[in-house]
Amino acid sequence: MTENKKEQQTPSFKRKLGNTTYTVKVHFNKDTDKTFKDSVQKLIINECLEKNQK
Repeated sequence: MTENKKEQQTPSFKRKLGNTTYTVKVHFNKDTDKTFKDSVQKLIINECLEKNQK
């Protein structure tokens, strides 16, 4: 029952791509020193690096 209640409180959203529906659950670490901006910048940099390696 506790796991079910916790799962209901987790923010999520659904996206459909083609015939597949994806459910994305959002979670945040309250004990981190990184900001949302830091995380997004890291994602962008990693994506650029991967594209340059191809």
